[in-house]
This record gives sequence, structure tokens and C-alpha cells, in this order.
Amino acid sequence: MSEELSPNDLAEGMTVELEWAPNGPGTGGTVEGTVTRVWRPEDDVREFTVRDDETNWNVYTEYRKPPVERVEVSAGEAGGNEPEAQTVGRMERIVLRSR
Repeated sequence: MSEELSPNDLAEGMTVELEWAPNGPGTGGTVEGTVTRVWRPEDDVREFTVRDDETNWNVYTEYRKPPVERVEVSAGEAGGNEPEAQTVGRMERIVLRSR
């Protein structure tokens, strides 16, 4: 059985599954990747990033329905330009795959 996590349980280097739902009509998704960034300015995590292949998934946890932002990293790194970010939905849950 998989362990469901809260954002405050996250640490860089963990492998997690991030489930998100769309803000409007359509389907959400599930992303499995490595936690590459956790921003905790005080006691609670405010933002974290999950990286899978060529995409960063940023989650902003200070909101009641935490938004999920998809950032295609390869395009930004290749051309030296800022990568394009798109808000795709809201976080549903985080499941631990490995520490």
C-alpha cells in the first residue's frame, strides 16, 4: 500500500506520484517523478517541484486548492529562454514511491 503525504512531509530527492485535477472540464493526470525543490520559508511548505523527464511540476501549497503549474524544461534550457509555464489544474494528492 502506498503512503499518502502532505506537502509538509516532502523532502528533496523523494520519488512521489502527484495527482492533479483540471480547473475546468477535462481530465487531470498523474505524474511520477523526483522532488527537486521544497520551499519552506517558515514551518510549512509553500511550494514544491516534482520533475519527470523534461517537465517540472510546480505546486503552490499556500492556496486552499493548490494550483499545479507545468513547465517544459527542455525548451527553455535548449534556447536559453525562459521556459513556458502553464497552470493546468489543482493538486489532488501526493503518494510516496520511494525515499
